Amino acid sequence: MGCNRFCQSCAMPMPDDSVLGTDRDGSVNFDYCRYCYDKGEFLHDVSMEEFIDMCSEFGEQAGMTNEQMREHCSKVFPTLKRWKK
Repeated sequence: MGCNRFCQSCAMPMPDDSVLGTDRDGSVNFDYCRYCYDKGEFLHDVSMEEFIDMCSEFGEQAGMTNEQMREHCSKVFPTLKRWKK
């Protein structure tokens, strides 16, 4: 069974609550993962382009080359809540 919940900042699958970020009051935030969002704030104060550069370094972890990861992020990120204009 696939994961139907993805971080709205980095698109990482969030299959269970252990990877969810937290709001300022410590409650769980269902939109963002803990690697992007903690205590009500984004952990990386960067532009979408800078964030794509950062995330493209993790291609191998996602089962692709870093260049494939960059292409994937460039397509997906503009559709996510954090980056939508």
